[in-house]
Amino acid sequence: MKPLALNELVRKGEPYMNRPTTLLQKIVNGDLLQLADEEGYVKVQSVKVTFKDDSESNYTRDELKKPAVGQAFLSDIVSVANQARSRKAQVLLTGSGSDHDPSIIGTWNLKELGKTHHFGGQSSGGPKVNLGNQYETDLNESFAKFADHGGKYPDHVTEILKKICAANPGTCIKKVKHAGTANTRRPMKYASGSFYISAEGKKELKLGKTLTDITVTIGQPNKKQNKEIYLSVKFGSTLSFFNIGVRGGGKGLSIFPVNELKAGRIPDMGQKYLEMFNIDQGKFLDVFSKYDKESKAPTVKEYKESYTITGQAKNNLEAFCASGVGYDYWMVHYDGTKLHCYEVDEAYMKRASTLDGDKIDIDYGGSTGTGKRVNINFSTKEYDFSFNIRSKSGSEIYPTHSNGDYFKR
Repeated sequence: MKPLALNELVRKGEPYMNRPTTLLQKIVNGDLLQLADEEGYVKVQSVKVTFKDDSESNYTRDELKKPAVGQAFLSDIVSVANQARSRKAQVLLTGSGSDHDPSIIGTWNLKELGKTHHFGGQSSGGPKVNLGNQYETDLNESFAKFADHGGKYPDHVTEILKKICAANPGTCIKKVKHAGTANTRRPMKYASGSFYISAEGKKELKLGKTLTDITVTIGQPNKKQNKEIYLSVKFGSTLSFFNIGVRGGGKGLSIFPVNELKAGRIPDMGQKYLEMFNIDQGKFLDVFSKYDKESKAPTVKEYKESYTITGQAKNNLEAFCASGVGYDYWMVHYDGTKLHCYEVDEAYMKRASTLDGDKIDIDYGGSTGTGKRVNINFSTKEYDFSFNIRSKSGSEIYPTHSNGDYFKR
């Protein structure tokens, strides 16, 4: 098990995923904290936080049960994390190395603790935690415990409901339904001369019921006229736009079948896909056919290109973006330190899919020119988009997938 580093608790100067609070709660509850590399456990009795200016803060477990003292401890964790480059900045935990023998006393540095599943690591003997699914589950629990301000993210629930109810005056929350963490299929399709991201195979822009992770029912008290609000819950620094296989098979589009590419041919569907981004077909083939994992030189000359997209190509790309973003839901995006919550209506979808500056950047071979991929980067009025066509397999050279991510501007 990996050690627990301070940057797993604090990032960008802010508590990350409430993990400092989790640490505090485990200390206050008298829980055993596992040490890294299966070196045992510690039941913390007191904490010393030292800073680079030689000052220090000291806490006992009983003192940390007081809300004001606990808040001071959390502030100290953030401060010491921001001073992590100094050897003097440390969190020292003193306690028993046994849950049943209090005579085994020692002092451990925080970084000697293990990164257990409580802090985003892998459960003992179990799979690695999917942080996106975990956040969605925890947020749903806080919605279920809304009346008691319970669960891990009660403040997130409060912030979300304030924004939703401000947009729907006179309403209050009535019930909540968790759609589950399973992803709804949104395969890419082609029709009427353009590509689009489908809603379970259908061409549809009103995506609330398709994208919902948590559905909140609101309405006026004691009245039956209710409204469902669909929440698309996301976690992490980036938002996933699409992730599709490109070789065909099953119900997927046969965009870049490997045997055709190996023969130096791009089928009609593949040509249309490249045309949407103005990707040079010759350079595209060279990226994969001439790929050399030992080479540090770009696979193709002038591997970085920029151009201004116009006409039907621009219309097709904007329509493609609109099909992915859609409307009729609320985005709930927690990047680990801050919560971003906003309504995605038709006007927002239009801004999110309207190109800003009409500039498209192409990297043949990726950002270094040496990879088995082609990157496509552009911006709209709301997002920075990053698409790629690449091989996701270590043993495969020719592209297996096309992926798209977007970042809120």
